[in-house]
Amino acid sequence: MLETELTLLSAEEGGRRWPLDLSHRDAFYRPHLVVGDPGQRHALVDAHGVSTEEYLGVQFVPAALTLAPGDRGIIRMQLIFYPECNYDRLTPGVTFTVREGGQVVGYGRVLRRDDRGAI
Repeated sequence: MLETELTLLSAEEGGRRWPLDLSHRDAFYRPHLVVGDPGQRHALVDAHGVSTEEYLGVQFVPAALTLAPGDRGIIRMQLIFYPECNYDRLTPGVTFTVREGGQVVGYGRVLRRDDRGAI
């Protein structure tokens, strides 16, 4: 489990057009995180159009929170493929971008990590 500080990009910055509503108990949002520069706004691909980045699957934990594009908040995330997938790069202090497919929709920083899910 991760606790992160997350900012959603506005539509003008290439991000989401609609708010992210996590307030429902069955809220289901599964983007990918890419560790790296939070200022990055485009996916990196090679000359053949193949991604050169490592996409890490996460699921946002439902909370009494709705983030509008441009807003910042504290978000908890489950590492949905742990331990089969290597999430070692997601340590406190690390920055990342949030992806919906190849689209960068947000950025953030890991505040805490607990692989037992105790956050």
